[in-house]
Amino acid sequence: MSAPAEQGASDPGSQGAAVAEPGCARRAVGRPAAHERPAAVALYFGYRALASFLVAAPLSVFVAQVVGEYPRGDAILFDPGGLMLGELTRLSAHVAAALAAQLGLGTLLAAALGLLPLAVLLVALSQEGPLSAQDLGGRAARALGPLALLWGVALAAQVAAAALVLLPGTKLCAELPVLPRGRDLAAIAVAAAALVPVAAIGLLHDVARVAVVGEQRGFYTAVSRGLDALRAAPLAAAWAYASRGVLAAVALAGGAWVMHLAGVSTGLRVAAALAVQLAAFAVAAYLRASWLAAALRLLDRSAP
Repeated sequence: MSAPAEQGASDPGSQGAAVAEPGCARRAVGRPAAHERPAAVALYFGYRALASFLVAAPLSVFVAQVVGEYPRGDAILFDPGGLMLGELTRLSAHVAAALAAQLGLGTLLAAALGLLPLAVLLVALSQEGPLSAQDLGGRAARALGPLALLWGVALAAQVAAAALVLLPGTKLCAELPVLPRGRDLAAIAVAAAALVPVAAIGLLHDVARVAVVGEQRGFYTAVSRGLDALRAAPLAAAWAYASRGVLAAVALAGGAWVMHLAGVSTGLRVAAALAVQLAAFAVAAYLRASWLAAALRLLDRSAP
């Protein structure tokens, strides 16, 4: 067994690293592209779409109760003057705590359960040729421990990084001797600045994830391999990550805009809007899979 595989096997953060295959970290060519694994991408998309609708259901039901009886549905929330939007905000203050708890817990649970379809997708993207269900499930199950540990550490790091920027930044914005519009612009700038460290941690998190599955690494070795890959090609990694992320955000925003135009009324318009929203989720899932495939190739190029 090669030295890198032995290093991953002895990693204390690895539940399944002891079964690492010889030479699995040295595969420089032959990784399948996202379009070559349609079943795994479809599974990943299906879970994300279902989880998104379930998490957003309480908020959607609340909005529908407020504006559902109007002929134009939730389109009235964006009328000039913002009368109904203000009324919705006033009413939501009474249920804000309950909605926040449901959304927060639902999002955390969906993200934790989503590690399984993510692991299946990563296994499919890291292996050449046909895959058996037994091999796919076995490798995905062995990776769940390190993936869960990575997810928890990365989430805590992202929250801490965002707080370190947002807390002093918002306090400074409130003390600026400018008009309210200027304070709003400053707050937007602070929020954009907070996204930089959060995105950087997310980038490292993803590359470490593909090291866990693609190279059967443990927690510590996967993070080290991720750092090595990013140091070897920082611009290529940033471009691959950011470009697909922007395209996914555009797709999701477009789908949301179509849903807004349709409102919450019933009929063919809502069915068409829902189809567009699902198509946006599918595009975002494919772009996500494409980025993970690119991250695997980045790891291959930096392999010892």
